Formats: sequence, structure tokens, C-alpha cells
Amino acid sequence: LRLWNLLFDLEESLGTVQTTKDAYDRALEWKVATASHVLNYATFLKDHKYFEESFAAYERGLGLFPFPHPGAQMLWKNYLTMFLERYEGSKTPRVRELFDRCLADCPPEAASEFYIQYGEYEENHGLTKRALSVYERMCNAVPAAEKYTAYRLYIAKAIHYLGVTSARPIYESAIAALEDGPASRICLEYAKMETGLREIDRARTVLVYGAQLADPRRDPDYWSAWHDFEVSHGNEETFREMLRVKRSVQAAFSTVNYNAAEMGAGAPKVETLTDEGALEMIASQEGVDLQEKPLIGGFVQGKRTAEMADLGEVERRAARLRQATGAVTNNAIATNGADDEIDIDDIEEEEEEETPTPAGKVGVKGVKEKAIPAAVFGGLAAGGNK
Repeated sequence: LRLWNLLFDLEESLGTVQTTKDAYDRALEWKVATASHVLNYATFLKDHKYFEESFAAYERGLGLFPFPHPGAQMLWKNYLTMFLERYEGSKTPRVRELFDRCLADCPPEAASEFYIQYGEYEENHGLTKRALSVYERMCNAVPAAEKYTAYRLYIAKAIHYLGVTSARPIYESAIAALEDGPASRICLEYAKMETGLREIDRARTVLVYGAQLADPRRDPDYWSAWHDFEVSHGNEETFREMLRVKRSVQAAFSTVNYNAAEMGAGAPKVETLTDEGALEMIASQEGVDLQEKPLIGGFVQGKRTAEMADLGEVERRAARLRQATGAVTNNAIATNGADDEIDIDDIEEEEEEETPTPAGKVGVKGVKEKAIPAAVFGGLAAGGNK
């Protein structure tokens, strides 16, 4: 490739027009030329007033590098620009044929530039109806991220050439084709246009329809605009209706969860500091050098012996401990159960058999009983004897 570049430079600088053309034609025939070589060849022919041969060079280059090759967009852009500069408003059918060929194979990501160029040509040298049809095709062909801008351009052109009322069907198609966020903004613009025409009821209907697309948490501007509209053009009943619709929309969107990336789209990302990072930041601010301390093992790790290092040994000891604990627990439950049994018949017999215990007889194990002196009872004892 470097040798071919050197050859082209030598022919353009020291050779003739014919030898330069032969060099480029040979490269195109052998398919060793790049998109840049095609562009240089066409520019060289244009500078020497070989316009039709220059356009033929573009055609050969587009045959070698069609869409979706990255060089195709560059070749088509220069080809169309050079052709329009050369013929301006003449050769309109040929210009339309070139634009249609380009847009037939052009990917959606690169189509908007060619649609706008095509529409401007029709506005200046063609028909207004055809220009508006080109903008309508653009709205349907571009990616979703560019549809809002495309529809706004289409609406502006339609209002400019056909009047304000001609934009109503375009607004309706835009609301149906766009996503919720852009569609709510289109509804605001539509309502503003109807308000300017003193169509208050139509504007309110548009706002009511667009309310289902505007979440109050994420699109407060929509509700603020509707609030101002009702304050300026509504009454108490319409204002209450607006509040009712807002509550119903809030309830409908209350079950919708937005992830952190959507809710904080414009917020800066905050990274959580670790303990080490926080210490290093404080040390750098205070100008203190951190001294690394040796790690101290935990209490459990320090108490572990060599025998407990084996996991199997730990499990066996735990099993023996559970068996021993279970046996002791069962014995204790059996013993307590036997001691705690209450026999009601035995209690009644004990109550019936309660009699005074003679002196000196042991009634309770380890405790002796003595007779109470008669002097303690006094007259009660004498009365009892009687």
C-alpha cells in the first residue's frame, strides 16, 4: 500500500493527467485502492475539470465500498455535495435518483444527514410536497434516539409551508411513535399550539392524554405546565380534575421501580471508601505516616490446638459430646419426672391419719418432738381436761 501511495504522489506531482489516471484506474481495477484513494482520484479529476469522470470514479469506488463499509458514508457525502455544487438546480431527476440509491442501503444511524440534505434540495429546487415527504420518511427511518428531533423538524417545516393546523396529524403520529418521555414533551408542544389557536378544550384533552405518559416523580415540568395552564384558562372544576388525574397517575406509577442509573442519571458517582482507604485519606490530609501493625489472630484461633486442626477430629468430638449430653439429659428428665408425680389418694390418706405424735418420738427424720408444758396453755388446758 505504501508503494501505491508513493506512485500516486509521484504521478500527481511529476506525471501527466493521463498517467495519473492510468495509475488510479489500475489500482481500482486490481482492487487495491482504498476509499481515500477514490476520494483523492475524484478530487484530482475535479480540479482538472473532468467532472463526469470524477463522478464515474465515485461510482466505481461505491461499487468497491458499499454500505455498511465505513468508507461508503464518506464517498456518498462527497459525491452528492460535489454533484449539487456542479449542477445546482439542474438535473433534478438524476439528483433524486442518487439520493434514493444512497438512502436505500444507508444504515439508520447515518441516514439523518442524507435525509436533511435531500429535503433541503427539494425545498430549494424541487417541490414542497416532496420535501415534506422526505422529512416524513426520515421520521420513520432514523433510530429511536433521533426520532424526537426528526419529528420536531418535520413539524416546523409543515407549519412553515402549510400552516399551523397542518401539524395536528403530525403531532398525533409523533405521540404514537415516540417513547413516553419524548411523547410527553410533544404533548406539551401540541397543547401550546392549540392554546395559541384559542382551542382550550383541545389543549386540555391533549394534556389529559399526555398525563398517562408523564410520571410526576421524573417529569415534574409536565405537571407544572398543566398547573399553569389551568390557572390561566381553567376553573375550579377543571383544576380539581387535574388534581384527580395527577393522583391516579401517581397511583399507576407507584408500582414502577427505577434503577439507580435511571434515577441518578445526572448525579455524580460516589464511591464507598473502605476502612483502609479512609485511613489513608486522613493520613494524607494530616501529613501523618501510617505504621502497619502486625495482624493478631483471633481468640478462637489462638486456642486451637494441633489436634483440633483436623476437621474430622472436630466432628468426632462433637458427636461424642452430643451423645454424652443427651444421656445425662434423659436421666435427669426421668428422675425429675418420678419425683414430681403427685398421687391425690396418698395426700387424702395422710390428712386422715394425722394424729399427735408422742413425746420423744421422731416424726420427722432427724428432728425430735417434746411435750409442751401445761403452764403455756393456762386455763385452756384445765378446761380441756374437764
